[in-house]
Amino acid sequence: MADVPVLPTRPTDRGGALVGRAVELAALEDALARARAGTSGGVLVEADAGVGKSRLVAELCARAGGDTVLLGHCASAGGDALPYLPFVEALEPLREQGHPSGWATTGRPGADLSQVQLFDEVATALATAARKRPVLLVLEDLHWADGASRDLLTFLLRRVRTERVLTVATVRTDDLHRRHPLRPVLAELGRLPGVQRIVLDPFTAEETGQFLRDLTGADVPAATARRIHARAEGNAYYTAELVLAGTGNAGRLPAALADVVLARLESLPPEVSELVRAAAVGGRRVRHELLQAATGLAGPELERRVRDAVALKVLDADGGEGYAFRHALLHEAVYEDLLPGERVRLHAAYARAITAATGEPLSSAAQLAHHARAGNDLPGALVAGIAAADEAQRLRAPAQAWRHLEEALPLWRSVPDAAERTGTSLLELTVRASQLAASAGEPARAALLAQDAVGLLPADAAPAVAAAVHQQCASALWACDHGEEAIAQARLAQHRGGADPDAAHAVCWATAVAARCYVALDRPAEAAAEARRALSATEGDPALAAAEADVLITLAALDNLEGKLADADALFARAAEAAERVGSLGTALRARYNRAVDRYERGDLTGAREVLDDSCAWAAQLGLSWSPYGLQLLALQATTSFVTGEFDRALAQAQAIGPQAPPLVATTVGVVAARVLAARGAFEEVDAVLDPAWFDDVEEGLAASAAQAEALRWRGEPAAAADVLVTALFGYRGVEHSSHLLGLRLGAQAVGALADAGSRDDALVERIRDRVAELVQFGQPRAGVLGPEGRAWVATLHAEVARYRHLPPAEQGAAWRVTVAEFSYGDVYELARSRWRLAEACIAAGAREEGLAVLDEARRTAARLRAAPLAAALEDLARRVRASAAPGRGPLTARELQVLDLLAAGRTNRQVGEALFMAEKTASVHVSRIFAKLGASSRAEAVSIGLRRGLLAGEDHHAV
Repeated sequence: MADVPVLPTRPTDRGGALVGRAVELAALEDALARARAGTSGGVLVEADAGVGKSRLVAELCARAGGDTVLLGHCASAGGDALPYLPFVEALEPLREQGHPSGWATTGRPGADLSQVQLFDEVATALATAARKRPVLLVLEDLHWADGASRDLLTFLLRRVRTERVLTVATVRTDDLHRRHPLRPVLAELGRLPGVQRIVLDPFTAEETGQFLRDLTGADVPAATARRIHARAEGNAYYTAELVLAGTGNAGRLPAALADVVLARLESLPPEVSELVRAAAVGGRRVRHELLQAATGLAGPELERRVRDAVALKVLDADGGEGYAFRHALLHEAVYEDLLPGERVRLHAAYARAITAATGEPLSSAAQLAHHARAGNDLPGALVAGIAAADEAQRLRAPAQAWRHLEEALPLWRSVPDAAERTGTSLLELTVRASQLAASAGEPARAALLAQDAVGLLPADAAPAVAAAVHQQCASALWACDHGEEAIAQARLAQHRGGADPDAAHAVCWATAVAARCYVALDRPAEAAAEARRALSATEGDPALAAAEADVLITLAALDNLEGKLADADALFARAAEAAERVGSLGTALRARYNRAVDRYERGDLTGAREVLDDSCAWAAQLGLSWSPYGLQLLALQATTSFVTGEFDRALAQAQAIGPQAPPLVATTVGVVAARVLAARGAFEEVDAVLDPAWFDDVEEGLAASAAQAEALRWRGEPAAAADVLVTALFGYRGVEHSSHLLGLRLGAQAVGALADAGSRDDALVERIRDRVAELVQFGQPRAGVLGPEGRAWVATLHAEVARYRHLPPAEQGAAWRVTVAEFSYGDVYELARSRWRLAEACIAAGAREEGLAVLDEARRTAARLRAAPLAAALEDLARRVRASAAPGRGPLTARELQVLDLLAAGRTNRQVGEALFMAEKTASVHVSRIFAKLGASSRAEAVSIGLRRGLLAGEDHHAV
């Protein structure tokens, strides 16, 4: 490239006016405004390196006056960094202000503290801080984040919804290769409704010209600006570097962008260049003490060289603890330019410096392991890798601990005295890696590692060691659904452990695993024998209390299959108590959930609600609400509220979890919300709630299809509803499917929709009946026999077939009486709907008095539930049979009554919209119509009129 005029820069070229980015900055400020108003969210700022992500986010931080700004950086050093490093840095100001700091602790001894509890502590700390001032949490360079930090970020963006918190993360897109671990995380986050992605484009030619003017403090010739723009391709960092390179090389620009940075580095004084190269091995950021120890420079000499590097715009002081390269590209260019031997030598120097340090460690064990590996110090890398696993495990990051051991295991055979150096054995290390893989949610890898451990087990191993290895293998294989292989390993644990007291713990757990496997293999007699054997081994041994709880859950499941429901309930309660006593919280949650499900499925809805409310409160207190079983409890709680007719409570509970939850739970609560909205006639909101992706999954699609069909039937599209239901019913074939009871409902409602549509497809109706009969005969209810819900839907099917076939009204009435009796177990809405059909059949058969009594009960229920479509159908029937009018709720529509209830609860238009799944503008229109109909001039007056006229729903509106 030809020479260009030298473009001198200002003394400082950082922190000037932001060039371009008006649209992106406005989007960020809008997100921050929403967070300030109480709607949490997240923004992912994505771009190639050097385009200006950090500068844009810095501008947002500068404009967040009055807010609490928390900033954390992800480390660029090789290998996994210290778990949660960016969060530890970001949350340090909160710790200094006295907020909870559980993320920096190891927990209390003996407690089964899970990673999700740590996550909940962080969410609580942010929420607490946000009650004082809005919080802007910024995470820079997410592409370098450790796995634990990625998981924590995902949790926060799912969990934190109504606090005044905005989370912003910058992501370097050119660093995301096809298998980069962040790619699936970004895809998952991008689907969350509260997360938006902002992609920065390079500068336009005009923006490059403006950037150059700001950089140099003078007008830049248009031709020069165009040529620099073409060379830098609109990249802000390369633009600045081209100017600096031209200044330092008599105006001659390097021939390739890859040489832009190095051109300046080559002009550095030799001693400064040597320091910069050593700093590059330490990472994008390096502590002063570590750099000094690795280089061996005396304090004054190091400071002189660093001062020169800062003056030459290569390094910056980094928060008073060390130094940082001014840009990631600058650091990478320096590191990549190192000769192989030079790189090995410097990594080894860092490893020696870290190892030799006394007092406060100069780095994490993970960084030491990285430097030792890169410095060809295999013994040091092995020892440090195990220490890094210890470090990650203490910080409740099992996935990182497991990965450190995976990296250490291949080094073992290359270190002759590995056992002496590490104080462990390859067998123990492999078993531990298997256990950590299981904790990290990697069951397949856990099983492979456990099998490797079995292969390492010597024939003369001590009984306790052999039993423990086989037990771990049995547990890992069980988690992968390899029941027969798991039983074989459990048998080996029992055989090799024998009666040795030191092996009792492993033998007991292996027996418990075998019992679980036999249940899954539908061999209840063998399951019961193994469970009783394991239970007897736990008696009088406090160390086996967790195993006792596990076995009690298995025995309860067996009691269920035999129909011993009271015995099962008692065992689940005993299991929860035993697990809680020793801090085995995951097992306690599992026992509580199973107890609640059992009560629900046997029709004890009052008992189920009691267990659910207590268990959900207990889980929230311990920070386990968003653990797998904690979420399942919340989902069942919302479902139970719907079935018992507490529609407002169900809607509030579903919204509290929302679509941010993991897919299966999000579907469950989303369907609950959709069923409430469909029952109340809010059909557009139903469509908005039901995620189209749910219908692509067999299991998730069943419940979603039922909810969608409900809305279609009520809005007068029964044929379309029948198509949805039939497709779902025949979309899965396995009668053992966990949702097979839903198949009974799908079949009953499909025939009802066909009857509504006037269909004469008798062959299809027979196919539906055959499918339902198959589910009834071969399905596997938890209690071994069909529960009240299943019986009610089978009765509904028979009644709908009678209606479809236009059987005599007396026969239809007889069928609907059975349905009413079955739904009387507690399903309020379906009971009212069945009474509608029964009233219709009774009156047509001449049993007018009975019909009118049933009709009146259904009308009262529909009014209480504010189930507008059902209420309209009942009023239509009342008009047709000339029944007396039931007390109404004035001139307001069902939707307006819902809005009035929320106004009485003090909700704003925005909050009304969020509660009812409508836009704020739509809510405002409803409020205006209420004012007009009631003759009110204010919210207070409208509520007052509503109270006088009995228009408010009583206590219901307080639950929203």
